[in-house]
Amino acid sequence: MAVDEDRIKNVYKLARSYPDDPNLQESVEIIKSLRRSQGALQGWNERYRFDNTQLKGEIVYLSDENSQLQTEVNDLSLNLDSLKSELANLNQEMLNLTQEKARIYAERARVIAELKKIETEVEIATIKAKETKSLYGKFTIIWTLMQSLFFSDDPQDFGKIDNTVAYDPEKPQMAIDPVAIGKDLLDK
Repeated sequence: MAVDEDRIKNVYKLARSYPDDPNLQESVEIIKSLRRSQGALQGWNERYRFDNTQLKGEIVYLSDENSQLQTEVNDLSLNLDSLKSELANLNQEMLNLTQEKARIYAERARVIAELKKIETEVEIATIKAKETKSLYGKFTIIWTLMQSLFFSDDPQDFGKIDNTVAYDPEKPQMAIDPVAIGKDLLDK
């Protein structure tokens, strides 16, 4: 319900013309109050719209910033997972290297003990050889030392030498056992 400005001006003129009329004076006060309320309402409305627009802008800005932060968090999470995997691989590698080091130390200790044993045997053989006057006795001591160092533990077993030739169909070999010789003679 729009009120004409001309009609309001007429009410103001009448109120000035009849200052004693309480109804006119009250009407003017109501109009002034309504105008002040209307102005205040328009001001609040403009501030509300301005604040609303500003808040929408901030919401868009914060939403974009949130998206960027979420992307960074996801990237950091992937990076953290890859770092955890790499750390697990490095821990496994360190464990393997530690076990290899312990095995090498044990092997080293075994070799050192074996070398000390050999050194002791050589020193004993040297002392025995120097004490023995016979050349045969010296060679026997040296031969026994060589057998204990380089050959099997059983000096009686010298093994067998395999002189058999590998079978080659292009170069047939003549059999030398008596049965094969007899068979070859019967075939001719």
